[in-house]
Amino acid sequence: MIEISIPGIDWLVIRQAFSLALMKNQPITIAGAGIFLANNREYLPFFDDIRDASESWGAGRLLIDGPDVAYEPGPVRPGRFKFETGRFSSAVEILLFMMPALFRGSFRSVLELGGVTHSPFSCPTAFVKETLLPAMERLGFFASLTLKRFGFHASGGGAMESRIYPREKGAGAVFSECAGSSLTGIKIFISHLDTGLAELEKRMLMERLGLGENRTAIIEVMDSDGPGNSIMVFADCGGLQVVLFRELRLFDANGEIVLSEEALHGEIAGIESQANALKRGVLPERVIREMCPYIMLSGGGISPAGETPAAAMTGKLCEKFF
Repeated sequence: MIEISIPGIDWLVIRQAFSLALMKNQPITIAGAGIFLANNREYLPFFDDIRDASESWGAGRLLIDGPDVAYEPGPVRPGRFKFETGRFSSAVEILLFMMPALFRGSFRSVLELGGVTHSPFSCPTAFVKETLLPAMERLGFFASLTLKRFGFHASGGGAMESRIYPREKGAGAVFSECAGSSLTGIKIFISHLDTGLAELEKRMLMERLGLGENRTAIIEVMDSDGPGNSIMVFADCGGLQVVLFRELRLFDANGEIVLSEEALHGEIAGIESQANALKRGVLPERVIREMCPYIMLSGGGISPAGETPAAAMTGKLCEKFF
């Protein structure tokens, strides 16, 4: 039994702990994880779906034990896995949970996941497909991700498929020099909402990021079960495409509108801050944290520019397993 106690624990550390425990087939206890879920109820649907998927696939048993969370993983064999998330959950989190273990398989696995593909509390499929998977390939971890239908927070109805292959030998370093990274484009996805919101976001981003009309696109998603709004900014970072993203939270768990003009300005300012940091060679925290286990699996240390206290938490977690 591995006991994990990390001050300031957040959801990403909790999910990564589940992933590494499954990969190692090692039971764990995460101190304070039960308290975190009680105080941050927006992540309970993520936990519930990982628990249900894990049990249905024979991948183990998750249990909230007072202030803590315990996980007893089971052996995972490669194959075809199907699961439908709840309306406030995330299919991307299910994928990220399963990938480390499935990369160790002896043949290809396929995950067919439905429900929410774009959650304000996770990352969008484009970030996984365009940033994480190409970075993983440099270490010999090969996978694909296809978005078949958008599924937004609070409505679901989306579909995606991922194919995960046995790990091969890596070919080189994950991150090359990122200083001087250049922004290459903006995409704004909007569904079942007034496109005036997307036009406002477009003007704000063009002004703040200095990109012209020819590099900015608004894409109206017609085939979805409910409203959604996604902002993505693309950057070239030493040959690696980095996706800066914001999935705007439109509704709370009671169906009440929570998006305000102040919140929108805050999200745009957050993307601008990340873009400016990337130009200085500072990778987004999410990239650092998601890649940390794969870098350490490959025998490397996690040392890309701009490590934050939250990224350090992921590093401490990885040290428990490697």
